[in-house]
Amino acid sequence: MRQALVILTMVILTTTRLFAQGYVDQQAVYPLLETQIGDIDNVPKVDWEVYIYKDHNKKDGKGQWSELLAYIKDLPGEYTGDRRYVIELTNRVTGDNMKMGQKLLIPKSFPNDWRAYSPYPFQYAAATDMPKLFIIDKSTQTFGAYEYGKLVRWGLVSTGRNDDLTPVGRYNFNWKDDYRLSSEAPEGELWEMYWMFNFDARLGMHVHQYSLPIAYPASHGCVRVSEADAKWNFGWANGWSQSGGRVSRNGTPVMVIGHNPAGRPQQWNISGEGAVSSVDLPSNMESIPLGSYAQREADWASGQ
Repeated sequence: MRQALVILTMVILTTTRLFAQGYVDQQAVYPLLETQIGDIDNVPKVDWEVYIYKDHNKKDGKGQWSELLAYIKDLPGEYTGDRRYVIELTNRVTGDNMKMGQKLLIPKSFPNDWRAYSPYPFQYAAATDMPKLFIIDKSTQTFGAYEYGKLVRWGLVSTGRNDDLTPVGRYNFNWKDDYRLSSEAPEGELWEMYWMFNFDARLGMHVHQYSLPIAYPASHGCVRVSEADAKWNFGWANGWSQSGGRVSRNGTPVMVIGHNPAGRPQQWNISGEGAVSSVDLPSNMESIPLGSYAQREADWASGQ
């Protein structure tokens, strides 16, 4: 009995720490996410350094949070927005949940393009011949969007929780709606989904805007993204074409990879004084199983 209580206590404490990372302030990060403009060839990739979150100078009266803000404000770079959100989204923790002594990854400069901070490769060779590809990585709880193998956008997601997983597989965007109520909501509750794009019609899985935990999968199988990313994908991705009740051409290909993280997702792993990307894209996309009935009527990669 005592052993069972100890295990239960550890589970509760782990879950509490995980859920205490905060939520993405979607309106505050909107301008940052919208900096992803133009050809990726013109975007510099940042270098990272490790910063210890603590009061480095107790005599200045600033405290650890004010010291961090002052430090990143003085770093070089063109991005003049609120740089704290680059730090929060990178480290998957909001400022009010940072812990004394925590190691944070800080860019050595702040380019004016959110893709500069991306864990996704700027070029994905396996997708070179594909007009569009939308990747959902459950391990890092992120997405990456490509056009002919070039990264055009990336961001954070919250996929299906452990008891209601978003299945790994190759899908396609099908149909969309700018507003819909979820049929999964308990009686008396309204779960409102904005800028929704379905990617499996039978399973009812969508990419849509909703409250977005910064550090854990929380949905009932759908994929939550920020308002800025949901609006962008709503206009960027293409749906299917049908003829005689059958799919004649699939929509934009979607690929779900990875597994739910055991703890807080990390798109970067600290390595020495820098960072290594945690995103691991398959060199052969056919190694990912087909995840939708629609590919029996039209080829998965036929989507535009």
